[in-house]
Amino acid sequence: MGMQAQDHQVTLEGNVQVVNSELAGIHVQNISTKRATITDGYGFFALAVRLSDTVVFSSVQLKKKEIIITQTILESKQLIVPLEEADNELEEVVVMPYNLSGDLSKDARGLKLSALSSSTLGLPNTHVVKMTYNERKLLEADRGTMIKVLPLGFAINTHKILNRISGRTKMLKERIVREEKNNMVAQLMAYYPDSIITKNLKIPDLQLYEFVYFCETDENFDALLKSEDQLLVWEFLERKSIVFLKTE
Repeated sequence: MGMQAQDHQVTLEGNVQVVNSELAGIHVQNISTKRATITDGYGFFALAVRLSDTVVFSSVQLKKKEIIITQTILESKQLIVPLEEADNELEEVVVMPYNLSGDLSKDARGLKLSALSSSTLGLPNTHVVKMTYNERKLLEADRGTMIKVLPLGFAINTHKILNRISGRTKMLKERIVREEKNNMVAQLMAYYPDSIITKNLKIPDLQLYEFVYFCETDENFDALLKSEDQLLVWEFLERKSIVFLKTE
């Protein structure tokens, strides 16, 4: 049974997140099976993996990252991977201005910072919500009514019907839901880098992504991230880490 589980292979669909760098052409290599692929223009990739495989993400302008495929990742068949830009290593200098203590949960209570956005910068058209790639594809695949009544008859929307019959519309809807979940996880990782979570919450490095997806399954996760209250998010992570570590 153990060998069968070890040999069970699935296609992992993932998305790489980088703040200020090109998303296309990032190397994604399963060094356990010697298989590899690259990300597309939106950072998406698909790669065959098995339990305990090691997947490496690398690019000239980015720091290399290794991820061990856990049972949780294998079952979800999806993964979001935040990557950091490569930079020159400098001697570490700890600066604590404004009477900060270095205790993240304590200092967060004193922060009153607005999230940087087009709204806070006063830019025009901030009310316009930009559609994602998959949302645009869904709109193209499912636009219009099934039947349009004309003065001399009617017209059938064969494009829409064929997309529904083929399963393309359903696939795009599922991809949008998964994309929204991935964006929430990316937002969490943007708030707190890997080292903050592993050091302060005592989460083992190899279980970091398993912990993040453990948090993502909580019914309050989406609403909490949308609130953009980093103090509440951190308190949530503290509570979840206690439960997570007890179950391991």
